[in-house]
Amino acid sequence: MADIVIYGPSASTYTRTARLACVEKGISHTLEPVELGSDAHAKLHPFKKIPAMRHGDFVLYETSAITRYVDAAFAGPALQPAELKSKARMDQWVSAISDYCYQAMIREIVIQRVLVPMRGGKPDEAMIKAAWPKVEYQVSVLDKALAASPYLAGNALSLADLFLVPIAFYVKMQPEGGPLLGKHKALSAWFERMASRPSFGATMPEFPKAA
Repeated sequence: MADIVIYGPSASTYTRTARLACVEKGISHTLEPVELGSDAHAKLHPFKKIPAMRHGDFVLYETSAITRYVDAAFAGPALQPAELKSKARMDQWVSAISDYCYQAMIREIVIQRVLVPMRGGKPDEAMIKAAWPKVEYQVSVLDKALAASPYLAGNALSLADLFLVPIAFYVKMQPEGGPLLGKHKALSAWFERMASRPSFGATMPEFPKAA
């Protein structure tokens, strides 16, 4: 029997972050689908977002809470720094990635490029075009941080890296994204380090079929 259950589609970056935390922590998990917007979904997450988690009879939602719970509830490698300033740096990056990078990289580019056509819609090319300068700036900020240390919070992997790598994975898939990341050597080296970890391959997303 798995240690915990994660509810959500594997293609979601936030679902993948929760799964990455499980694998890095060395615990087992099962991934369960949920019908988005359904009554069953609302019972897991009253705001009908993803992912949610179940550990025994304990249900939790929001990726930041889930990953911190996984780190605290189970033995295994620490996913958060013990030192105060490094932990604060991790929290800074988790917030910045969720608030800024996800918006431009995923909502304004990847969802438009990938998900909208799968649902039979037409990508908003104006939105995509306007997003790339924001992404270029964000990538430059990330590259500068990773030139100073191998991981976002310092010398060791932390939750911040687990929030970023699923997003960077999708950006790198874009025609503009691969060359953009390639120009930023520290960020590219970080991505290669992350992609070589067993957790990366173990949580590879499955994409929904086109409409």
